Amino acid sequence: MASKTKRRDAGSGALYQDARGFWTATVELPPATDGKRRRKVIRAKDKGVAQAKLRELRRELDRAGDLATSSPTVETWMRTWLDRIARPRLKPNTLTTYRGQVDRYIIPAIGRIRLDKLTPAHVRRVHDLASDGRSSTTALQAHRILAKALKDAEREGRVTRNVAALVDAPRKAASTRGALTVGEARALLLSVSDDAHAAARWSVALLAGLRQGEALGLTRTMVDLERVAIGPDGQPVPAPVITVSWQLQRLRWEHGCGPGPKTKANPWPCGRRRAGSCPQRHVDIPPDQEVRQVHGGLWLTRPKSRAGWREVPVAPHLRAVLERYFEQMPPGDEGLIFHRPDGHPIDPSDDAEAWDRALKAAGLPDVPLHSARHTTATLLHALGVSERVRVTVLGHSSATVTAGYTHVTDAEAAEGMGRLGALVLPSA
Repeated sequence: MASKTKRRDAGSGALYQDARGFWTATVELPPATDGKRRRKVIRAKDKGVAQAKLRELRRELDRAGDLATSSPTVETWMRTWLDRIARPRLKPNTLTTYRGQVDRYIIPAIGRIRLDKLTPAHVRRVHDLASDGRSSTTALQAHRILAKALKDAEREGRVTRNVAALVDAPRKAASTRGALTVGEARALLLSVSDDAHAAARWSVALLAGLRQGEALGLTRTMVDLERVAIGPDGQPVPAPVITVSWQLQRLRWEHGCGPGPKTKANPWPCGRRRAGSCPQRHVDIPPDQEVRQVHGGLWLTRPKSRAGWREVPVAPHLRAVLERYFEQMPPGDEGLIFHRPDGHPIDPSDDAEAWDRALKAAGLPDVPLHSARHTTATLLHALGVSERVRVTVLGHSSATVTAGYTHVTDAEAAEGMGRLGALVLPSA
């Protein structure tokens, strides 16, 4: 009785010339869950090329443990990656940004290309589309998103290499963002000193270095003006702090009525063009991320990184300003410190416009609100405040910052922030 042909072990391979003259290489893969045989097949006109591809397949199988038997297009992979892999990792607004970059630049440029057929030339095609009439920063962002998606594809055995890593990333555009000088910061705070709300809001920006969303997301329970610390002499010293644990953000609504758009006249099943008008609108929030809706499209979200979740010492001048403000203004929705007269949160765009008006009224140059953080960083550095304190105050990721909840309410931090307040307003 003839014996049965023994199945090749996973990782073994065969090379033969088929009826059409192509050299065909096959590699046995681990069987499917139902026990069915799986093989990876490649073809080449030249025997040497086929042998080289067979060796590469064997190496990749040894490394990854398995290989995909078919390759999706870039469009299919990018959408799968966004929904299943990237979504749990990203904050809602970051995920929205990623989807926009994928839809505007990556898919139009290379969406129809098979993932395993990508070359460095295809990556440069994305660069060209994203930089056409735009800042090179846009192309850099598209490159980074594509590189992350391909890195995960490589980990899952869908590609044997990340071709984006073989291409130099576009250079980031030179920043022309300005920062207020010591004199200009002093002039702004003196200009708004009679307005309790403006004095508190812009003092938080300049003397605590909070991002816009972090400042607008402050609640009364996050500010402890009675905190004390133990000084070098063992005696208690005032050490008030602001705990940064939430940020206010406007999140993007998405249609919940079904897939679309259908036609220009009726783009979505609900008949509304804008997602915000859809009766079934929703915000795409990963289940493991903590958010709280405050009002309309404004939500409280956790800081974008572990370093952003921190405690910031309060300078004496800022403490005095906040005490006066708290006496005049009760908390708003969710206990928010800064809010509209009706208690609802302040829209970030309205807050930015208020900053512009304050600068104009003080006769100061028109600089972005985010430049207040640059001013804080510059002043702390000029005062000789240690890097540990500077990094923690501003909430930057750094090797000097420990993971998790960061505490810097020691005498060194309080003393450094006190000197900052004295520098900006010596009379305070």
